[in-house]
Amino acid sequence: MAAIRSAAEADLPAVTEIYNQAVLRATGTFDTEPKTLEQQRDWFARHGAAHPVIVAEEAGAVVGWASLSPYSDRCAYARTAEVSVYIDEKARGRGLGGSLLEGVLEAGKKAGILQVLARVTEGNEASLRLHAKRGFFEAGLLRKVGEKFGKVLDVHILQKSLALLLILAAALPARAAVEDLIRESAVRLMAGDVAGARAKADEAVASAPRDPRAQEQLGNVALAALDPKAAEAAATRALADGETTARLVLRANARLTGGNVEGGRADAERAAALSPGSGAARLSLAVALELLGRPKAEALSAYRRAAELDPTLAPAVEAALRRLNPPSAAPAGARLGPILVILAVSTLFGWIFGKASKAGEPAPPLEEPAAPPLLPGTGRLSPRDALAAVDAAAAGAPDPFALAEALYRRLTGRPAFPRGTDRALGRYLPASETAKGLPAGIDAFFARALDPEPARRFATAAELAGAFRSLVNPPVL
Repeated sequence: MAAIRSAAEADLPAVTEIYNQAVLRATGTFDTEPKTLEQQRDWFARHGAAHPVIVAEEAGAVVGWASLSPYSDRCAYARTAEVSVYIDEKARGRGLGGSLLEGVLEAGKKAGILQVLARVTEGNEASLRLHAKRGFFEAGLLRKVGEKFGKVLDVHILQKSLALLLILAAALPARAAVEDLIRESAVRLMAGDVAGARAKADEAVASAPRDPRAQEQLGNVALAALDPKAAEAAATRALADGETTARLVLRANARLTGGNVEGGRADAERAAALSPGSGAARLSLAVALELLGRPKAEALSAYRRAAELDPTLAPAVEAALRRLNPPSAAPAGARLGPILVILAVSTLFGWIFGKASKAGEPAPPLEEPAAPPLLPGTGRLSPRDALAAVDAAAAGAPDPFALAEALYRRLTGRPAFPRGTDRALGRYLPASETAKGLPAGIDAFFARALDPEPARRFATAAELAGAFRSLVNPPVL
Protein backbone atom coordinates (compact mmCIF):
# COMPACT_ATOMS: atom_id res chain seq x y z
CA MET A 1 0.00 0.00 0.00
CA ALA A 2 1.32 3.43 -0.92
CA ALA A 3 2.41 5.88 1.77
CA ILE A 4 1.30 9.49 1.33
CA ARG A 5 3.78 12.08 2.60
CA SER A 6 5.06 15.59 1.99
CA ALA A 7 7.38 15.92 -0.98
CA ALA A 8 11.09 16.63 -0.57
CA GLU A 9 13.57 18.04 -3.08
CA ALA A 10 15.02 14.55 -3.44
CA ASP A 11 11.69 13.45 -4.96
CA LEU A 12 11.92 15.93 -7.84
CA PRO A 13 13.51 13.56 -10.41
CA ALA A 14 10.58 11.15 -10.02
CA VAL A 15 8.05 14.02 -9.89
CA THR A 16 9.50 15.45 -13.11
CA GLU A 17 9.45 12.09 -14.88
CA ILE A 18 5.82 11.42 -13.96
CA TYR A 19 4.78 14.89 -15.09
CA ASN A 20 6.60 14.54 -18.42
CA GLN A 21 4.68 11.34 -19.12
CA ALA A 22 1.53 13.48 -19.22
CA VAL A 23 3.26 16.20 -21.23
CA LEU A 24 4.25 13.74 -23.96
CA ARG A 25 1.32 11.33 -24.02
CA ALA A 26 -1.81 12.88 -22.46
CA THR A 27 -4.01 15.96 -22.53
CA GLY A 28 -4.10 16.25 -18.72
CA THR A 29 -1.64 19.12 -19.06
CA PHE A 30 -1.38 21.66 -21.85
CA ASP A 31 2.40 21.77 -21.59
CA THR A 32 3.81 20.40 -24.84
CA GLU A 33 7.53 20.40 -24.03
CA PRO A 34 8.98 18.20 -21.25
CA LYS A 35 10.12 19.99 -18.10
CA THR A 36 13.74 19.93 -17.01
CA LEU A 37 14.79 19.08 -13.49
CA GLU A 38 15.98 22.66 -13.01
CA GLN A 39 12.58 24.02 -14.04
CA GLN A 40 10.88 21.72 -11.56
CA ARG A 41 13.23 22.89 -8.80
CA ASP A 42 12.05 26.45 -9.46
CA TRP A 43 8.45 25.21 -9.42
CA PHE A 44 9.00 23.37 -6.14
CA ALA A 45 10.61 26.42 -4.54
CA ARG A 46 7.44 28.45 -5.21
CA HIS A 47 5.47 26.00 -3.09
CA GLY A 48 5.78 25.27 0.60
CA ALA A 49 3.53 25.31 3.66
CA ALA A 50 0.93 27.58 2.02
CA HIS A 51 0.81 25.50 -1.19
CA PRO A 52 1.77 21.91 -0.36
CA VAL A 53 3.19 19.20 -2.61
CA ILE A 54 2.73 15.57 -1.57
CA VAL A 55 3.83 12.24 -3.05
CA ALA A 56 2.70 8.62 -3.01
CA GLU A 57 5.53 6.20 -2.31
CA GLU A 58 5.61 2.42 -2.85
CA ALA A 59 8.64 0.28 -1.98
CA GLY A 60 10.79 3.39 -1.74
CA ALA A 61 9.77 4.73 -5.17
CA VAL A 62 7.59 7.77 -5.87
CA VAL A 63 4.63 6.62 -7.99
CA GLY A 64 2.46 9.73 -7.94
CA TRP A 65 2.20 13.28 -6.70
CA ALA A 66 -0.28 16.07 -6.07
CA SER A 67 0.05 19.79 -5.45
CA LEU A 68 -1.88 22.93 -4.63
CA SER A 69 -0.57 25.90 -6.60
CA PRO A 70 -1.53 29.60 -6.42
CA TYR A 71 -4.52 30.28 -8.64
CA SER A 72 -3.40 33.85 -9.31
CA ASP A 73 -0.66 36.23 -8.16
CA ARG A 74 -3.31 38.84 -7.27
CA CYS A 75 -3.66 39.21 -3.52
CA ALA A 76 -7.43 38.73 -3.37
CA TYR A 77 -6.96 35.16 -4.62
CA ALA A 78 -4.49 34.27 -1.85
CA ARG A 79 -6.79 31.63 -0.30
CA THR A 80 -7.79 30.04 -3.60
CA ALA A 81 -5.59 27.29 -5.05
CA GLU A 82 -5.47 25.01 -8.10
CA VAL A 83 -5.02 21.29 -7.58
CA SER A 84 -2.97 18.92 -9.75
CA VAL A 85 -2.69 15.12 -9.48
CA TYR A 86 -0.40 12.92 -11.60
CA ILE A 87 0.17 9.15 -11.37
CA ASP A 88 2.99 7.10 -12.89
CA GLU A 89 1.74 5.19 -15.95
CA LYS A 90 2.74 1.88 -14.33
CA ALA A 91 0.80 2.59 -11.12
CA ARG A 92 -2.57 3.68 -12.46
CA GLY A 93 -5.82 1.93 -11.58
CA ARG A 94 -4.91 1.26 -7.94
CA GLY A 95 -6.72 4.19 -6.29
CA LEU A 96 -3.62 6.35 -5.84
CA GLY A 97 -5.30 9.36 -7.44
CA GLY A 98 -8.05 9.43 -4.81
CA SER A 99 -5.58 9.04 -1.95
CA LEU A 100 -3.41 11.85 -3.27
CA LEU A 101 -6.36 14.18 -3.91
CA GLU A 102 -7.74 13.62 -0.42
CA GLY A 103 -4.29 14.09 1.09
CA VAL A 104 -3.56 17.36 -0.65
CA LEU A 105 -7.03 18.75 0.17
CA GLU A 106 -6.44 17.96 3.84
CA ALA A 107 -3.06 19.70 3.65
CA GLY A 108 -4.70 22.70 1.97
CA LYS A 109 -7.32 22.88 4.70
CA LYS A 110 -4.59 23.05 7.33
CA ALA A 111 -2.81 25.74 5.31
CA GLY A 112 -5.91 27.95 5.30
CA ILE A 113 -7.00 27.45 1.69
CA LEU A 114 -10.72 28.21 1.27
CA GLN A 115 -11.46 27.29 -2.35
CA VAL A 116 -9.83 24.70 -4.61
CA LEU A 117 -10.18 24.73 -8.40
CA ALA A 118 -9.30 21.99 -10.87
CA ARG A 119 -8.95 22.21 -14.64
CA VAL A 120 -9.88 18.94 -16.36
CA THR A 121 -9.43 18.61 -20.10
CA GLU A 122 -12.22 17.35 -22.33
CA GLY A 123 -12.19 13.56 -22.56
CA ASN A 124 -10.54 12.93 -19.18
CA GLU A 125 -13.51 11.02 -17.78
CA ALA A 126 -11.50 9.30 -15.02
CA SER A 127 -10.35 12.64 -13.65
CA LEU A 128 -13.90 14.03 -13.68
CA ARG A 129 -15.11 11.03 -11.69
CA LEU A 130 -12.16 11.28 -9.31
CA HIS A 131 -12.99 14.88 -8.43
CA ALA A 132 -16.77 14.38 -8.31
CA LYS A 133 -16.36 11.62 -5.71
CA ARG A 134 -14.47 14.11 -3.51
CA GLY A 135 -17.20 16.76 -3.66
CA PHE A 136 -16.07 18.90 -6.62
CA PHE A 137 -18.81 20.40 -8.79
CA GLU A 138 -18.60 21.84 -12.28
CA ALA A 139 -18.29 25.62 -12.00
CA GLY A 140 -17.89 26.31 -15.70
CA LEU A 141 -16.69 25.17 -19.12
CA LEU A 142 -14.03 26.87 -21.23
CA ARG A 143 -14.78 25.99 -24.85
CA LYS A 144 -12.03 25.21 -27.37
CA VAL A 145 -9.26 26.89 -25.38
CA GLY A 146 -6.41 24.39 -25.84
CA GLU A 147 -4.89 22.55 -28.79
CA LYS A 148 -2.87 19.38 -28.35
CA PHE A 149 -2.21 16.35 -30.54
CA GLY A 150 -4.13 18.02 -33.35
CA LYS A 151 -7.32 18.50 -31.34
CA VAL A 152 -8.91 21.71 -30.07
CA LEU A 153 -10.20 20.92 -26.60
CA ASP A 154 -12.62 22.20 -23.98
CA VAL A 155 -11.61 22.51 -20.32
CA HIS A 156 -13.93 21.85 -17.38
CA ILE A 157 -13.50 24.10 -14.34
CA LEU A 158 -14.29 22.19 -11.16
CA GLN A 159 -14.52 23.70 -7.69
CA LYS A 160 -14.64 22.55 -4.08
CA SER A 161 -14.99 24.67 -0.94
CA LEU A 162 -12.80 23.92 2.05
CA ALA A 163 -14.39 26.71 4.12
CA LEU A 164 -16.74 24.36 5.96
CA LEU A 165 -13.88 21.97 6.67
CA LEU A 166 -11.89 24.84 8.15
CA ILE A 167 -14.74 25.84 10.42
CA LEU A 168 -15.23 22.29 11.62
CA ALA A 169 -11.53 21.74 12.14
CA ALA A 170 -11.25 24.90 14.23
CA ALA A 171 -14.18 23.90 16.46
CA LEU A 172 -13.95 21.42 19.27
CA PRO A 173 -15.32 18.01 18.28
CA ALA A 174 -17.89 18.30 21.07
CA ARG A 175 -19.28 21.51 19.58
CA ALA A 176 -20.63 19.79 16.49
CA ALA A 177 -22.20 17.12 18.69
CA VAL A 178 -23.81 19.77 20.90
CA GLU A 179 -25.29 21.55 17.88
CA ASP A 180 -26.77 18.27 16.65
CA LEU A 181 -28.27 17.58 20.08
CA ILE A 182 -29.80 21.06 20.30
CA ARG A 183 -31.25 20.75 16.80
CA GLU A 184 -32.71 17.32 17.53
CA SER A 185 -34.19 18.53 20.81
CA ALA A 186 -35.87 21.45 19.02
CA VAL A 187 -37.25 19.17 16.31
CA ARG A 188 -38.60 16.71 18.86
CA LEU A 189 -40.25 19.53 20.80
CA MET A 190 -41.91 20.82 17.62
CA ALA A 191 -43.21 17.30 16.98
CA GLY A 192 -44.72 17.16 20.49
CA ASP A 193 -42.19 14.68 21.92
CA VAL A 194 -41.48 16.63 25.11
CA ALA A 195 -39.79 13.71 26.89
CA GLY A 196 -37.48 13.05 23.96
CA ALA A 197 -36.74 16.76 23.63
CA ARG A 198 -35.87 16.93 27.34
CA ALA A 199 -33.49 13.97 27.02
CA LYS A 200 -31.63 15.55 24.10
CA ALA A 201 -31.48 18.94 25.83
CA ASP A 202 -30.05 17.27 28.94
CA GLU A 203 -27.41 15.58 26.79
CA ALA A 204 -26.49 18.91 25.20
CA VAL A 205 -26.10 20.58 28.59
CA ALA A 206 -24.04 17.66 29.91
CA SER A 207 -21.72 17.92 26.89
CA ALA A 208 -21.35 21.71 27.09
CA PRO A 209 -22.57 23.10 30.45
CA ARG A 210 -21.48 26.65 29.56
CA ASP A 211 -23.07 26.76 26.11
CA PRO A 212 -25.94 29.30 26.40
CA ARG A 213 -27.77 27.74 23.44
CA ALA A 214 -27.94 24.40 25.24
CA GLN A 215 -29.25 26.11 28.39
CA GLU A 216 -31.80 28.03 26.34
CA GLN A 217 -33.10 24.87 24.71
CA LEU A 218 -33.29 23.14 28.10
CA GLY A 219 -35.38 26.08 29.33
CA ASN A 220 -37.74 25.85 26.35
CA VAL A 221 -38.30 22.15 26.99
CA ALA A 222 -38.76 22.63 30.75
CA LEU A 223 -41.40 25.29 30.10
CA ALA A 224 -43.23 22.98 27.70
CA ALA A 225 -43.07 20.26 30.39
CA LEU A 226 -44.78 22.63 32.91
CA ASP A 227 -41.61 22.88 35.01
CA PRO A 228 -41.31 26.69 35.39
CA LYS A 229 -38.67 26.51 38.11
CA ALA A 230 -36.27 24.52 35.89
CA ALA A 231 -37.11 26.75 32.92
CA GLU A 232 -36.30 29.89 34.89
CA ALA A 233 -33.00 28.43 36.15
CA ALA A 234 -31.92 27.45 32.62
CA ALA A 235 -32.92 30.85 31.22
CA THR A 236 -30.94 32.60 33.95
CA ARG A 237 -27.85 30.54 33.13
CA ALA A 238 -28.24 31.40 29.44
CA LEU A 239 -28.65 35.10 30.26
CA ALA A 240 -25.34 35.05 32.12
CA ASP A 241 -23.72 34.83 28.67
CA GLY A 242 -25.58 37.93 27.47
CA GLU A 243 -29.10 39.24 27.08
CA THR A 244 -31.09 38.31 24.01
CA THR A 245 -34.79 38.74 23.35
CA ALA A 246 -35.40 34.99 23.24
CA ARG A 247 -33.70 34.40 26.59
CA LEU A 248 -35.55 37.26 28.28
CA VAL A 249 -38.89 36.06 26.89
CA LEU A 250 -38.11 32.53 28.04
CA ARG A 251 -37.43 33.66 31.61
CA ALA A 252 -40.43 36.00 31.58
CA ASN A 253 -42.71 33.12 30.61
CA ALA A 254 -41.15 30.84 33.21
CA ARG A 255 -41.60 33.45 35.92
CA LEU A 256 -45.19 34.22 34.91
CA THR A 257 -46.05 30.53 34.91
CA GLY A 258 -44.39 30.03 38.28
CA GLY A 259 -46.22 32.96 39.90
CA ASN A 260 -43.45 35.57 39.90
CA VAL A 261 -45.51 38.05 37.94
CA GLU A 262 -43.45 41.16 38.72
CA GLY A 263 -40.27 39.38 37.69
CA GLY A 264 -41.94 38.21 34.50
CA ARG A 265 -43.16 41.70 33.72
CA ALA A 266 -39.65 43.12 34.23
CA ASP A 267 -38.13 40.56 31.85
CA ALA A 268 -40.89 41.10 29.29
CA GLU A 269 -40.38 44.88 29.37
CA ARG A 270 -36.62 44.46 28.89
CA ALA A 271 -37.23 42.08 25.97
CA ALA A 272 -39.66 44.53 24.35
CA ALA A 273 -37.18 47.38 24.80
CA LEU A 274 -34.38 45.26 23.32
CA SER A 275 -36.51 44.23 20.31
CA PRO A 276 -39.47 46.57 19.80
CA GLY A 277 -40.62 44.45 16.87
CA SER A 278 -40.83 41.19 18.83
CA GLY A 279 -44.39 39.89 19.04
CA ALA A 280 -43.34 37.23 21.57
CA ALA A 281 -42.02 39.89 23.94
CA ARG A 282 -45.25 41.90 23.63
CA LEU A 283 -47.34 38.81 24.31
CA SER A 284 -45.40 38.05 27.51
CA LEU A 285 -45.83 41.67 28.57
CA ALA A 286 -49.59 41.53 27.87
CA VAL A 287 -49.97 38.40 29.99
CA ALA A 288 -48.06 40.09 32.82
CA LEU A 289 -50.27 43.18 32.65
CA GLU A 290 -53.38 41.02 32.77
CA LEU A 291 -52.10 39.01 35.73
CA LEU A 292 -51.22 42.21 37.57
CA GLY A 293 -54.76 43.48 37.16
CA ARG A 294 -53.69 46.56 35.20
CA PRO A 295 -56.40 48.54 33.40
CA LYS A 296 -58.11 46.43 30.79
CA ALA A 297 -57.37 48.91 28.01
CA GLU A 298 -53.64 48.66 28.75
CA ALA A 299 -53.62 44.87 28.59
CA LEU A 300 -55.80 44.84 25.47
CA SER A 301 -53.48 47.28 23.76
CA ALA A 302 -50.48 45.06 24.53
CA TYR A 303 -52.27 41.97 23.17
CA ARG A 304 -53.29 43.76 19.98
CA ARG A 305 -49.76 45.01 19.46
CA ALA A 306 -48.44 41.44 19.81
CA ALA A 307 -50.80 40.26 17.06
CA GLU A 308 -49.78 43.17 14.81
CA LEU A 309 -46.09 42.30 15.20
CA ASP A 310 -46.57 38.54 14.78
CA PRO A 311 -49.77 37.33 13.05
CA THR A 312 -49.14 33.75 14.22
CA LEU A 313 -50.04 34.93 17.74
CA ALA A 314 -53.57 35.90 16.67
CA PRO A 315 -55.31 32.87 18.28
CA ALA A 316 -53.76 33.62 21.68
CA VAL A 317 -54.66 37.29 21.35
CA GLU A 318 -58.24 36.51 20.31
CA ALA A 319 -58.62 34.29 23.39
CA ALA A 320 -57.35 37.13 25.58
CA LEU A 321 -59.74 39.61 23.98
CA ARG A 322 -62.68 37.29 24.67
CA ARG A 323 -61.48 36.86 28.21
CA LEU A 324 -61.15 40.59 28.84
CA ASN A 325 -64.40 41.41 27.01
CA PRO A 326 -66.77 38.67 28.28
CA PRO A 327 -70.34 38.35 26.92
CA SER A 328 -72.74 40.87 28.37
CA ALA A 329 -74.58 38.09 30.25
CA ALA A 330 -71.53 37.53 32.42
CA PRO A 331 -70.81 40.11 35.09
CA ALA A 332 -67.71 42.17 34.47
CA GLY A 333 -64.74 40.74 36.29
CA ALA A 334 -66.34 37.34 36.88
CA ARG A 335 -63.49 35.58 35.16
CA LEU A 336 -60.79 37.37 37.11
CA GLY A 337 -59.47 36.36 40.48
CA PRO A 338 -58.22 32.84 41.20
CA ILE A 339 -58.68 31.45 37.66
CA LEU A 340 -56.84 34.32 35.97
CA VAL A 341 -53.45 32.65 36.44
CA ILE A 342 -54.74 29.43 34.88
CA LEU A 343 -56.11 31.36 31.92
CA ALA A 344 -52.85 33.22 31.49
CA VAL A 345 -50.89 29.98 31.58
CA SER A 346 -53.31 28.53 29.04
CA THR A 347 -52.62 31.53 26.83
CA LEU A 348 -48.88 31.00 27.08
CA PHE A 349 -49.01 27.30 26.40
CA GLY A 350 -51.63 27.68 23.73
CA TRP A 351 -49.08 29.88 22.00
CA ILE A 352 -46.19 27.48 22.60
CA PHE A 353 -48.00 24.30 21.62
CA GLY A 354 -50.01 26.01 18.89
CA LYS A 355 -46.84 27.04 17.10
CA ALA A 356 -45.27 23.62 17.73
CA SER A 357 -48.24 21.57 16.58
CA LYS A 358 -48.67 23.58 13.41
CA ALA A 359 -45.16 22.56 12.39
CA GLY A 360 -46.20 18.91 12.31
CA GLU A 361 -49.68 19.31 10.82
CA PRO A 362 -50.31 18.91 7.10
CA ALA A 363 -50.84 22.17 5.31
CA PRO A 364 -54.50 23.16 4.92
CA PRO A 365 -56.03 22.72 1.46
CA LEU A 366 -55.14 25.50 -0.90
CA GLU A 367 -57.93 27.55 -2.35
CA GLU A 368 -55.95 27.87 -5.56
CA PRO A 369 -54.53 24.92 -7.53
CA ALA A 370 -51.17 23.73 -6.23
CA ALA A 371 -48.09 24.61 -8.24
CA PRO A 372 -47.04 21.89 -10.70
CA PRO A 373 -44.29 19.54 -9.48
CA LEU A 374 -40.73 20.62 -10.20
CA LEU A 375 -40.06 17.40 -12.13
CA PRO A 376 -43.36 16.50 -13.84
CA GLY A 377 -44.49 12.92 -14.20
CA THR A 378 -44.36 9.87 -11.97
CA GLY A 379 -42.05 6.92 -11.48
CA ARG A 380 -38.31 6.65 -11.50
CA LEU A 381 -36.14 8.42 -14.07
CA SER A 382 -32.80 7.30 -15.42
CA PRO A 383 -29.94 9.65 -14.51
CA ARG A 384 -29.83 11.07 -18.05
CA ASP A 385 -33.59 11.65 -18.19
CA ALA A 386 -33.41 13.19 -14.71
CA LEU A 387 -30.65 15.53 -15.91
CA ALA A 388 -32.84 16.78 -18.73
CA ALA A 389 -35.72 17.33 -16.31
CA VAL A 390 -33.47 19.14 -13.82
CA ASP A 391 -32.07 21.41 -16.54
CA ALA A 392 -35.61 22.32 -17.59
CA ALA A 393 -36.72 22.95 -14.02
CA ALA A 394 -33.61 24.99 -13.16
CA ALA A 395 -34.51 27.49 -15.87
CA GLY A 396 -37.36 28.65 -13.63
CA ALA A 397 -34.94 29.31 -10.74
CA PRO A 398 -36.77 27.17 -8.14
CA ASP A 399 -35.54 26.66 -4.58
CA PRO A 400 -32.47 24.38 -4.95
CA PHE A 401 -33.41 22.38 -1.83
CA ALA A 402 -36.89 21.63 -3.21
CA LEU A 403 -35.35 20.69 -6.55
CA ALA A 404 -32.92 18.33 -4.79
CA GLU A 405 -35.83 16.64 -2.98
CA ALA A 406 -37.70 16.22 -6.26
CA LEU A 407 -34.58 14.81 -7.93
CA TYR A 408 -33.97 12.32 -5.10
CA ARG A 409 -37.56 11.06 -5.40
CA ARG A 410 -37.38 10.61 -9.19
CA LEU A 411 -34.00 8.84 -9.05
CA THR A 412 -34.83 6.48 -6.17
CA GLY A 413 -38.59 6.16 -6.26
CA ARG A 414 -38.98 7.29 -2.64
CA PRO A 415 -39.04 10.60 -0.79
CA ALA A 416 -35.81 11.71 0.82
CA PHE A 417 -37.59 12.81 3.99
CA PRO A 418 -40.75 10.82 4.80
CA ARG A 419 -41.18 12.82 8.04
CA GLY A 420 -40.71 16.48 8.83
CA THR A 421 -38.26 15.62 11.61
CA ASP A 422 -36.07 13.81 9.06
CA ARG A 423 -35.88 16.96 6.96
CA ALA A 424 -34.93 19.19 9.88
CA LEU A 425 -32.21 16.76 10.98
CA GLY A 426 -30.96 16.02 7.46
CA ARG A 427 -31.64 12.29 7.83
CA TYR A 428 -32.10 10.31 4.64
CA LEU A 429 -30.81 7.08 3.15
CA PRO A 430 -27.87 7.52 0.74
CA ALA A 431 -29.26 7.38 -2.78
CA SER A 432 -26.79 4.64 -3.75
CA GLU A 433 -28.35 2.39 -1.07
CA THR A 434 -31.89 2.83 -2.36
CA ALA A 435 -31.40 2.49 -6.13
CA LYS A 436 -29.00 0.90 -8.59
CA GLY A 437 -27.42 2.44 -11.64
CA LEU A 438 -26.81 5.89 -10.16
CA PRO A 439 -23.64 7.76 -11.17
CA ALA A 440 -20.49 7.77 -9.06
CA GLY A 441 -20.43 10.65 -6.62
CA ILE A 442 -24.23 10.78 -6.19
CA ASP A 443 -24.04 10.47 -2.40
CA ALA A 444 -21.59 13.36 -2.10
CA PHE A 445 -23.88 15.38 -4.35
CA PHE A 446 -26.94 14.80 -2.15
CA ALA A 447 -24.91 15.32 1.02
CA ARG A 448 -24.51 18.91 -0.12
CA ALA A 449 -27.86 19.37 -1.86
CA LEU A 450 -29.90 18.13 1.14
CA ASP A 451 -27.76 19.51 3.96
CA PRO A 452 -29.97 20.78 6.83
CA GLU A 453 -27.86 23.94 7.02
CA PRO A 454 -28.86 26.29 4.15
CA ALA A 455 -25.41 27.89 4.01
CA ARG A 456 -23.86 24.55 3.03
CA ARG A 457 -26.23 23.77 0.14
CA PHE A 458 -26.05 24.74 -3.51
CA ALA A 459 -26.77 28.45 -3.71
CA THR A 460 -28.96 28.24 -6.84
CA ALA A 461 -30.83 25.67 -8.89
CA ALA A 462 -28.42 26.34 -11.75
CA GLU A 463 -25.46 25.47 -9.54
CA LEU A 464 -27.19 22.25 -8.47
CA ALA A 465 -27.93 21.37 -12.09
CA GLY A 466 -24.29 21.98 -13.04
CA ALA A 467 -23.04 19.69 -10.27
CA PHE A 468 -25.49 16.96 -11.27
CA ARG A 469 -24.48 17.33 -14.90
CA SER A 470 -20.81 16.73 -14.04
CA LEU A 471 -21.83 13.36 -12.52
CA VAL A 472 -24.24 12.19 -15.20
CA ASN A 473 -22.79 13.54 -18.41
CA PRO A 474 -18.99 13.74 -18.20
CA PRO A 475 -17.08 13.90 -21.49
CA VAL A 476 -16.32 10.55 -23.08
CA LEU A 477 -13.17 9.46 -24.88
